[in-house]
Amino acid sequence: MTASEKKFLKLVGANIAKLRREKGLSQLDVCAEIKMEKPNLSSIENGRQNVTSLTLLKIAKAINVDVKEFFEI
Repeated sequence: MTASEKKFLKLVGANIAKLRREKGLSQLDVCAEIKMEKPNLSSIENGRQNVTSLTLLKIAKAINVDVKEFFEI
């Protein structure tokens, strides 16, 4: 994985975490909603795991945002 790809994953993950916190939701809240293990969501939010588009959609629905918000700089 290139440095720019790692940077992109960190940006997306940070946006997911920020939006989740703004909605007052914990990682456990989101995980329960989308049936995901907490370490997996943590890895996504920390930019260590490349997430599928379907998982992004599930996370967006769980925190009530548009998927596009995950990609804003």
